[in-house]
Amino acid sequence: MSLALGEVPDAAKQSVDQKLGTLDQQVANAYGQWHSQEQSSEETLGQLNQQRSETIRSIGQDLQKAGAEQPQDMQSMAQCQMMQDQAGQQGGGGQQAQGPAADDFVKIEDVQPNAQKEEQGNSFATECGTNDEQHNNSDNVVAAPGVVNGAHHIHDYVGNFDTDAQTSDQSLDASDTTCTNGDKSTYYWVVLRSLNGKEDQRGAVGNKSGPAEGGDNAGGDEAANSVNTNSLTHDSQGQDQGQDQGQGQPPAEDQGQDQGQDQGQDQGQGQPPAEDQGQDQGQDQGQDQGQDQGQGQPPAEDQGQDQGQDQGQDQGQDQGQDQGQDQGQGQDDQVGGGEGEEAKPGDGGSNDLNVGTILQPAEAEIQYAAGGDDKVTAMPQFLRMPTGDAKSFTNGDKNANASWSCEGFEDRQLKDKYPICPEGKKTLRTLAFQDCWDGKNLDSANHRDHVAFSKDNGGKCPDGFQAIPQLKFTLKYDIPQENLVNADTPFAVDSFPEQLHKPITDHADTIIDTGEDLQNKIVDCINNGKGCS
Repeated sequence: MSLALGEVPDAAKQSVDQKLGTLDQQVANAYGQWHSQEQSSEETLGQLNQQRSETIRSIGQDLQKAGAEQPQDMQSMAQCQMMQDQAGQQGGGGQQAQGPAADDFVKIEDVQPNAQKEEQGNSFATECGTNDEQHNNSDNVVAAPGVVNGAHHIHDYVGNFDTDAQTSDQSLDASDTTCTNGDKSTYYWVVLRSLNGKEDQRGAVGNKSGPAEGGDNAGGDEAANSVNTNSLTHDSQGQDQGQDQGQGQPPAEDQGQDQGQDQGQDQGQGQPPAEDQGQDQGQDQGQDQGQDQGQGQPPAEDQGQDQGQDQGQDQGQDQGQDQGQDQGQGQDDQVGGGEGEEAKPGDGGSNDLNVGTILQPAEAEIQYAAGGDDKVTAMPQFLRMPTGDAKSFTNGDKNANASWSCEGFEDRQLKDKYPICPEGKKTLRTLAFQDCWDGKNLDSANHRDHVAFSKDNGGKCPDGFQAIPQLKFTLKYDIPQENLVNADTPFAVDSFPEQLHKPITDHADTIIDTGEDLQNKIVDCINNGKGCS
């Protein structure tokens, strides 16, 4: 849906962004219901397609009210179908349904050379660490600003300490950084996990103490707590984090009757309810932190009866602390929540089918270099860029930009397979960003059209675009050797549930905040034949 959008007027951007987040949440919830065998595939798809149709119709109305045209084929995008050949014949609960599969892996020695060894050209390296601070969350401020758990998977962050769903240009500039040269840019990528059967809830919504019982915590609970205060400023245990994301009709049901936490989604259009009508028989310990941004009718009632903590749709009469930000659109964007067995689908961790111990890179190289042109111009401050496509398994590979390899085998790059590396050789992920900018916009409606790759235009920037330094992450991992020997699927990236942890979905994002002086130094290093840091 986001890829189909053209220019979105400023007056509609916030609402459209939130509703794009709603579409992701709807798919994630549907996948969770199917996978847990709560519903048949037919029931799940019928409900999902109705929800998507209402949301997409509401996006079209937002565009029209702001004076923009709707894409002609918008409603056709409402319909989803099961990919039975990939989801497997086992039904919900099967390992095949979670992914990845054994045939997603290949020994690097069996891959024929397919890439030239990169020559060390003019470049600038910035040292920002490997996320020792354990700054993790399941937000994506570039692709889903303002949406808690907008990614439905966990990201590693280096650089700016501030980054989460609510990050703004101002908060970035006011924050500190892990980069040794004062670079306040935020650099982040989806985490890689060792598929060892353990749960590691670092960064999951509602989790403040790192991995769940049975998981590993490389930095210990104290380390996890020390940095997650940045990523969990807007979501902590017991907060009212439900979504009022609606577009017309209330949900068919509240997400069940939770013994612990009501996390239902209000998907209606209209006025928010005057009060939470759920029958709380325990303590409502939450803080209503939702952002009231919606446009729809409220649910007739909250049908969940909470005997623990109400984390659903308390929209303004919460007996706790209402910290919601009423942004005038009526849509509560908080999602997920809870810990352990009481956690609900949509927390970014195990309840979004992201399991296994998070692997910290052994090395994380962040480099700016020339792309297609030898001469580059400065990147504007607060430029937002994604690279790769988190949904490329279902979207297709048009925007996929995954590149996997092994130390010593850099001339063998994989896009849709994970490499099995020889013992003692690190697994490599390379994530290169666009090296052309339209000279005007810091972002675009689909978060892509304002930047481009020169490689897609014969090595030169498209007409109207100018060459900028090309940002590249090179992440190196030590995969546990026992995984490589004893497991058919030893590791995988986090993903949206329906993307099945496929290697082609690898992706990363950035917001540039180097400051003008440092940016000019980067340009000088590239344009004048220097290698510097």
